[in-house]
Order: sequence, then C-alpha cells, then structure tokens
Amino acid sequence: MAHGDGTVKMLRRSYSFSSGLDVTTGQLDAGLLFISFQRDLMKQFVAIQQRLSKTDLLNEYMTHTGSAVFACFPGVRSGGFIGESLLS
Repeated sequence: MAHGDGTVKMLRRSYSFSSGLDVTTGQLDAGLLFISFQRDLMKQFVAIQQRLSKTDLLNEYMTHTGSAVFACFPGVRSGGFIGESLLS
C-alpha cells in the first residue's frame, strides 16, 4: 500500500507482541514494535509521523509509549575500519 506521494521513503518493519494479561488492569498487554531505517530522521521519519498524526483515523485507538533513535555506522571496505568514512 502506498502512503503519501511516494517522495519520502524509508526501510521499515513492524512486529506484533503480546505479553499476556496485565495483572493490574486486567487488560491484554499487546502492541506493535516498529523499526525503521533512514538517512535523515527529520526529512523521513518525522515528516511521515507528522502527516499521519493529522490524517490517520487509527490514532484514536493508539497509545504511544516510547521511542529511541540510534546511529549506525556505514559499511566497512576491505582493509578499512568502522567509522572511517565519518572520520576522513
């Protein structure tokens, strides 16, 4: 399924999880873990999330509980070292 006009792209994957019942609330502790990879967080992930926050009707049923951002080094060429392209 296409989202938006196709100009913003990122590699993404979601994983469903269920940890059974929450003993405090009696509700099912389940959700979706979403992982994505992109070059520019603001131009890709943030832009898509801002658009979805205005138009996605499923927002009524979702509760966001946390986020994290990690930087990954580019690949290494034979004879090179991790982070070489960032430091040279």
